[in-house]
Amino acid sequence: MPRNILALDFYGSTITAALAAVDDDTRTLRIRHVLRRTCRSFSGAFVRDMAGAEEGLNKVFAEMNEYINADPSVVVGLRGNFLSFKSSSGFKSIDTRNRIIGDREIDEAIRNSVPINLSDTLEVVDILPQSYMIDGNTGILDPKGMAGFTLEIGTFLSYALVTHLNNLNNVLSACNCPEYALLPSSVALGETLLTEGEKRSGALLLDLGEESVSALLYNKGILLDGLELPYGLNRRAEAVADLLQNDVETAQEVLNGYEPGADEIMDEVIEDAESKMLQGINKEILQAFCLHLKYPSPNLILCGSGATKQMVKTAKAIFNAKKARLGVVDHLISDCPADNPAYTGALSLIRHTLEREQNQLGVAQTKESGLFTGFLDKLGQLFEH
Repeated sequence: MPRNILALDFYGSTITAALAAVDDDTRTLRIRHVLRRTCRSFSGAFVRDMAGAEEGLNKVFAEMNEYINADPSVVVGLRGNFLSFKSSSGFKSIDTRNRIIGDREIDEAIRNSVPINLSDTLEVVDILPQSYMIDGNTGILDPKGMAGFTLEIGTFLSYALVTHLNNLNNVLSACNCPEYALLPSSVALGETLLTEGEKRSGALLLDLGEESVSALLYNKGILLDGLELPYGLNRRAEAVADLLQNDVETAQEVLNGYEPGADEIMDEVIEDAESKMLQGINKEILQAFCLHLKYPSPNLILCGSGATKQMVKTAKAIFNAKKARLGVVDHLISDCPADNPAYTGALSLIRHTLEREQNQLGVAQTKESGLFTGFLDKLGQLFEH
């Protein structure tokens, strides 16, 4: 029997959501309904006002409830500069008599990648395994069932500020959402939209939102670093206002109602404004990724509500990428129009969660503070309805 998964994602003051029906027997994923709802009580996944955020989420749940006949599993995507990222590694000595590596040993190695001196102000929300080494031997794809004395796992850790995370948890609990998994939206996007070839040769993912930008850097198949910037397309509106010598509110109204190609001069103004915005983003990325980004990434992938073909063309030149493209979630069966770039994050959260569940990879956090679900075969318990 198909099960339902609801993904919640946040772009600035807009909640985006996607409801999917999953048939495990046929391994098909059908998108039942998508929506976008403005809620200025959110800024990304940061809660500005508890009562307003609760009201906005309840409206989302009420609309989605029209398309399901049983409680869905819920995956919540985290965005915002209260997130931080770090590459790490964990070790585990195999102390069983026959030295066979199983789920317990892998799980402990993953947990051991969390620094013991982690600040009390931070909480781990996701641990993504990336590489495995047994007795110093690299290139292992799956260590389960193999024999060895020591296991090392390279991981990518995602942290969130405890105070902001607790506010989001409290809003979801107030909305009678009893169980949900938390995942960084950018990690779901990177793992879903990028090809293995792009990850190996080097890739930079940019997720452009209204008030935020998420960036992920890959090289040699490994996710190296991530960044959350507290500005996005609003910087484009500011640049347009400067160029037109107008106020930001008027510039934003012009942008909202403008169709590309309607006016040649306005097209040039917008292109210049986007160039200025992307140059600012590039400067921030070069500073944040200076330890890893010695040379420009050959592959640039843009996604999110602000991604357009013209933006890709401009960004390719600014970031000095050999190849640039739009990132889209493809091969979907959909009962509704779901091709708007703003839905990419929510769709990626669904796809990424299912892939990790199927492959039994990673450690994700549930609503209970400090609780890890273990391997996503345990997270799969959240999906058994």
